[in-house]
Amino acid sequence: MKKAINKLFALFFISHLSIAIARENTTPIIEIKELANKSSTQLDIKDARALIKTIPGGASITDLEDVRKGRQSTWQDSLGYTPGVYIQDRFGSEEARVSIRGSALSRTFHSFGIKILQDGVPINYADGFFDMQTVDPNASSYVEVLRGPNASIYGATTLGGAINFVTPTGLNNPGTKIRAEAGSFAYRKIFASTAGSSDFKDSGNLYDYYLAGSTTFQNGFRDHAEMENQKIIGNVGIKISNDLETRFYLSAVRSRSQLPGYLTKAELESDSSQANSSISQILGSSTTAGIQPYRNKNNYRRDVDSQRISNKTTYTSGNNTYEFAVYAMNYELWHPISSIVEQHAQTYGGHIKFTNVTDKNKLTLAYLPSYGTTDGTSKPTDNMGNSSGAATSDYTQTSTNHSFLIEDKYNLTSKTLLVAALQYDSARRKVSDIVLGANNYNRLYNQWSPRVGLIYNISNDNQIFGSISRNFEAPIMGMGVTSTTARSAQSGVTYEIGSRGQAQWGNEAQKIKWDLTLFRANLKNEFQTRCKTDPNCTGTLNSETVNIPNTIHQGIEFGGQAFLNNYLEVKTALLYSDFKFDNNEMYRNNKMPGFAPVLLRAEMLYHSGSADKDSYPNFYAGPKIEYASRAPMDNTNSLYNDPFTIFGFKAGQNINKTWSWFLDIRNIADKKYAATTNISSNYSGTGGAAYYPGDGRSAYMGIEAKF
Repeated sequence: MKKAINKLFALFFISHLSIAIARENTTPIIEIKELANKSSTQLDIKDARALIKTIPGGASITDLEDVRKGRQSTWQDSLGYTPGVYIQDRFGSEEARVSIRGSALSRTFHSFGIKILQDGVPINYADGFFDMQTVDPNASSYVEVLRGPNASIYGATTLGGAINFVTPTGLNNPGTKIRAEAGSFAYRKIFASTAGSSDFKDSGNLYDYYLAGSTTFQNGFRDHAEMENQKIIGNVGIKISNDLETRFYLSAVRSRSQLPGYLTKAELESDSSQANSSISQILGSSTTAGIQPYRNKNNYRRDVDSQRISNKTTYTSGNNTYEFAVYAMNYELWHPISSIVEQHAQTYGGHIKFTNVTDKNKLTLAYLPSYGTTDGTSKPTDNMGNSSGAATSDYTQTSTNHSFLIEDKYNLTSKTLLVAALQYDSARRKVSDIVLGANNYNRLYNQWSPRVGLIYNISNDNQIFGSISRNFEAPIMGMGVTSTTARSAQSGVTYEIGSRGQAQWGNEAQKIKWDLTLFRANLKNEFQTRCKTDPNCTGTLNSETVNIPNTIHQGIEFGGQAFLNNYLEVKTALLYSDFKFDNNEMYRNNKMPGFAPVLLRAEMLYHSGSADKDSYPNFYAGPKIEYASRAPMDNTNSLYNDPFTIFGFKAGQNINKTWSWFLDIRNIADKKYAATTNISSNYSGTGGAAYYPGDGRSAYMGIEAKF
């Protein structure tokens, strides 16, 4: 496989450089933008796409207006066609198996290894852990995905990078929108937003606002998979002058989710809609038969309440821009599982950025600190949502992070941009447990992370790029940090080359767009599940998260879109992932578990109406497909999740500038399959309860009004 990847790298450069020799481009890559009539704190999608063209690595923008041609409820709905993002719904709710380039490969629930942001403000705990429930994709106009160390502008040098959901403002998206969705499994969602701007009559200052709210409910395809949430998000900006702007952001989330648990292979094949059927025999200090923890309404669930407030201020003086940001997040968790887990977390942070732009150069200096504490307890459970004894753990977790960045983008020629960056990260992780003293630790992690890359503009629309970056990621809380578990930071070097652009033939109605990146990361001390004793131990109870000395992550990230005469639109996302141990003493060069090596999503929509696809009415309809290859489930490669292919269909219409509707049908053949699985050190060929079924056949309809 290594030889195949190297050949692809060579062919890629030869083919693109031959085109580069024949074509010219005289447009400077770095330009100073006029901000008099737009926000300087919240970029619109056009300016965000322009910035992507100055990143010499995997980076993309997903326009969520395209997503809203179908249901938009889960993260997979929003990010399923984003290049390089591996995402699978776990049980049809907000929580998904999400990863970029194999980040958090050891974690099949919640996640880490990616910095998740809303409007440039992190929603991660200070240690890097994040919950997807605290973001509202419906209230975003686009998503910025910066893969790997390409996200250093947000202080992220992790393997996964950053995902930034960006809300509209009253300047770029004024008006009122109401959207209602309903469908299978008692699913219903109502979303509303309003935005606008006005001048202060006395001062002449311009202000704008955006406010959105939503409520969602579903019983879920599976038993014990009920989910409901309410979310409010908004921002208010004040443009004091063309050079000075400040913007305040707020959000509040209430999320209630039942957890249906994993199934055995036999249960998946017989009735994939059932909840985990394991029966607990222990109730307090006595033995009680017949208690099914996944069947009690108040047990095995994850209830989250989160509030966040922040401010971002920018000031421009000539070629210099100064940006200041602060944020605070409060988080409450009630999580009855095999024990009753309760947490109260508070996170604070911000950044200071200085940018100088000249005709050929853009220099950025940044300091991005964050600090957070989590007070939590674990108590024994009666498997009915109640604690049955004193706390077995009562802890305070403290995380402190300091990131310093210097980045320079220099136009070597009108076609070539050189990017060099250096980041220093210092991260402290401290745990104080008054009940279980063996959990206590206080460790400091730090590293210098350089990055260098080159972008060559073949034309105004097409470019090739390549870069070399160093990765850094301190452990999240709960990994152990003992002499035998993950006590070291994960690091490594990532190499990537790629191309993005578009080409057209005939008239403008016939064109293709693409985003292609090939990457290879040689990792040190990767966080991964491993057997405590030897490679022959089985199940998940005998495993722990450790640092694996050497691993390799490599793959291909592709997103494409084609338009034929305005009537036919084809969209696809292909992710090829080759993750493996590197001469490991236990697992040799085995495949690492958790991912389908090939994940493909595609849809083909036929548009009817006038030659102008933006005219009204505009009807669209067409099929869609998702394919995942078989995926290893353990380090010994003794067990694989079966491959699957599911089909869907969607249709809709923009009736006029105000009204639109959609129909979204999924898994038409009602296929029984596991969208994702648990992983282990060794399943010895039989996984037990390790499969998370995908939803069965379902249909959703929605209507939207814009005023």
